[in-house]
Amino acid sequence: MPLYLTILILAGLVVLGVGSSVWVLAPAFQGAEAARRDLGSHRLEFGGWLTSLVLIGLVAVPVSLVLRVGPELTLSTFVLSAFATDIPLLVFLYIRLIMPGALTWSDLGLKPRPLGYVLTMGFGGGVIGLLVIGAIGALLSRVGLGTNQLEQFQFLLRQGPIALAVFLVAAAVVAPVVEELFFRGFLFGVYCRRQPVWLAYLVSSVLFTILHLEPNRMNLQQMAGLSIGIFLLALLLAWLYRVTGSLYPGMIAHAVNNAAAALLFYSFGLQ
Repeated sequence: MPLYLTILILAGLVVLGVGSSVWVLAPAFQGAEAARRDLGSHRLEFGGWLTSLVLIGLVAVPVSLVLRVGPELTLSTFVLSAFATDIPLLVFLYIRLIMPGALTWSDLGLKPRPLGYVLTMGFGGGVIGLLVIGAIGALLSRVGLGTNQLEQFQFLLRQGPIALAVFLVAAAVVAPVVEELFFRGFLFGVYCRRQPVWLAYLVSSVLFTILHLEPNRMNLQQMAGLSIGIFLLALLLAWLYRVTGSLYPGMIAHAVNNAAAALLFYSFGLQ
């Protein structure tokens, strides 16, 4: 593709992203009533997701250029990547929903439930997710769609227990909290206010899946295989929120999934 055409496409995407961000965020500065008007609308659903990508880009691109981040993950680049994603998601939720009084954190799903119930549903959901995704992953490998995602985390084997501990904090503590708030509390839960539940399941899970794909580190086969597992996990987490009325079980299930994958890889790699 000619350089000028590439520049035009990138410029168009930037203009689209910035314009969408202004369009989506503007009601937040017009009072609570204006901020509530779009709750559950397609505008807030897709515009909010695109705005979050713009915010992530504003953080991640300068950091990557300054630190000269390459395609191979290290512990430091993984942590930077994780927080460059998580912080913008929280910033969007706060500016667009919490700050103007459109919603509270409780409205987004931070609702207490009996501890035993939360743990049972959370750990149960996490184990079911691991078994289903593991079985599907094995089947996909037989048809050439193995993800090989864990190859990106070779730094865990090289850098030892401290790297594993830092990784677990980022992937099994911070990420589940932030991503459940954004994808299940906001994209799924708020969308259900106006749209059919099946559509909320589908759209929120697809958007969750897209955010986790990394074209610069994966080929098409890897992304295709990974997409199926992530999409099914997103459906399970949305179902947990729908059934329990709280994000806490989903946060635990999400943490179990991420932590178990890291621990199994770490243990297997050391053998």
